[in-house]
Amino acid sequence: MVQPMGTQLELAKHVLFDKDGLDTADVKLFPGTNRDSTPEQMAEEVNKSIAQIEAGDYDEVDLSDD
Repeated sequence: MVQPMGTQLELAKHVLFDKDGLDTADVKLFPGTNRDSTPEQMAEEVNKSIAQIEAGDYDEVDLSDD
């Protein structure tokens, strides 16, 4: 299903910054090698990542020097 333009961006803003969302104070996003990414594309990736984390669909990576 194709979502209306702006939907992904509005959803990401709600999830990240609203009091009933994650209440994030500051976040920095980098487009990686695709400098032509639109805000809507970036928001879609943010929403996918948050959904995967909420679903438990991730692997923890130990970055300690132990």
